[in-house]
Amino acid sequence: MQQVKPWNHRTVYVLIYSIFVFFGITMGANGVLWAEILPALHMGEAMFGSLTLISPFISIFILLFAGQFVERVGKHHSMTFGLIMLVVASLGLSYARTPLHFGFVQALYGIGYGTVELSVNSVTLDWERERNTTVMNKVHAAFCIGAVFSSLITGQFLGMGLTYQMILQIIVAIGAVIVIINQFVPYPPSHIEEGVAGAGAAIRLLIHNPIVLTLGMIGFFTAFGEGLALNWSVLHLRDLGATAFIGGAGFAVFNTVMFIGRITNNAVVTRFGVVQSVVFSAIAITVAGVVIAFTSNLWFAVIALGILGFGVAGPIPTTLTAGAQLVPGQNSALSGALMSMCYVSFMVGPPLIGIIAEKTTLHQALYATIVVGVCLFLFARRLASITQH
Repeated sequence: MQQVKPWNHRTVYVLIYSIFVFFGITMGANGVLWAEILPALHMGEAMFGSLTLISPFISIFILLFAGQFVERVGKHHSMTFGLIMLVVASLGLSYARTPLHFGFVQALYGIGYGTVELSVNSVTLDWERERNTTVMNKVHAAFCIGAVFSSLITGQFLGMGLTYQMILQIIVAIGAVIVIINQFVPYPPSHIEEGVAGAGAAIRLLIHNPIVLTLGMIGFFTAFGEGLALNWSVLHLRDLGATAFIGGAGFAVFNTVMFIGRITNNAVVTRFGVVQSVVFSAIAITVAGVVIAFTSNLWFAVIALGILGFGVAGPIPTTLTAGAQLVPGQNSALSGALMSMCYVSFMVGPPLIGIIAEKTTLHQALYATIVVGVCLFLFARRLASITQH
């Protein structure tokens, strides 16, 4: 038991929600600002792509091996540390002047994202256990809110003449407020079973627990599908003749439907169960892939993005909650194991699709969406088979 102070479930929920929104704000804003930052730092696309791999690589390492750190210092302190790293990274990016500075900032982002991801998901699982209810889908939906809002408002700020440095410093101020508030909010108690702590606990779960490995693979393919949309959807729409506005609107459709899917997925899981929820997602992703593959119509492609957003909405938060129920008492290690698989997917997916696109076309490379849907369906059936025993 790491936390003995009285805690208020509403206050903790609002804090968790705010952290996920801030998570989305940092990623959404940076996605818009890269176009301003690259020429300012005299970086080409190749160097940019290589340096941005630093962040997910460090995050994966933290998710797999930092469980002991979280258990030792407590989730409250680890959350504070991660949030401070994100604030410092945004501040550092506003002052970066060379690619070397940019690489250092990416390392700070990796530390921050990995530590916050591990801490906030683990605290949410503790909250669900104490309250005997599920909110993981709802709090993950907050990420979509932050990403959509920050993408839109960042574009507006740039149009008003604000520099990317000013926008990053606004993000720093928002993060600093959340860091301060976090100091005054006691967390729910954290229960850790004997024998599951220590460095590498997340890897041991993935290697030795078939349930965790299966849930991790569900997260891997879901994140692969999400990465397809995040990295390639606007480029695909532009190839089909979309204007910059329509391309951005199509991306907004994806994020909006994903938000709606996460808000409603709790009801789907309650009514049909975890496995059937993942099956529904697999069907939606496969349908989206078929539409993308067999039509070159711009508006059908936008509709496919919406279907894809619904498909990738639910499985990741659902597997986190399901994992905590099926493998209790290991929330830190479980969060690290499952989210590390998602980060691995985000790291290998974009370059893989890029290589295929160079050898063929981007349109043909996006046939991978169908493969993602089929694999997700197979691992959903695998989960059903394992849990029956």
